[in-house]
Amino acid sequence: MTTKRYETAILFDPELPEDARKEFLVKLTGIVAGYKGEVLKTDDWGNRKLAYAIKKKTNAFYTFLLYTGDRGVVEEVERNIKIFEGILRHLTTLHTAELKPKIEAAAPPSSDAPADSGTPAPETPAPETPQAPAAPAEA
Repeated sequence: MTTKRYETAILFDPELPEDARKEFLVKLTGIVAGYKGEVLKTDDWGNRKLAYAIKKKTNAFYTFLLYTGDRGVVEEVERNIKIFEGILRHLTTLHTAELKPKIEAAAPPSSDAPADSGTPAPETPAPETPQAPAAPAEA
């Protein structure tokens, strides 16, 4: 059985100090580890304007948490999110998209390939396509 991946979007109160937010995310990482899972990615989007006010706030600090874990991990993560005072909204979904591997730095060209001299390559003309004869013009 393959482990399932989950993504939780968390909208933090914009007035919440950064250290409190990071401390809470570390706590969530520990909870996920307790369920034999791991946090695959933490993506902070920063302060963004909300489409509508939530608890009289017009901005929120967006954080996305991508993780795996055994049965019950989502319930425990959401339970802790509900207890924490500095969160405006949250949403957990089953993550089905494939993870893109990190792109490594571009390797220098090998010595076998010709070096780019900075001049553009000559363009080859496009092959001409046969055109249908023009219809006779009526007078």
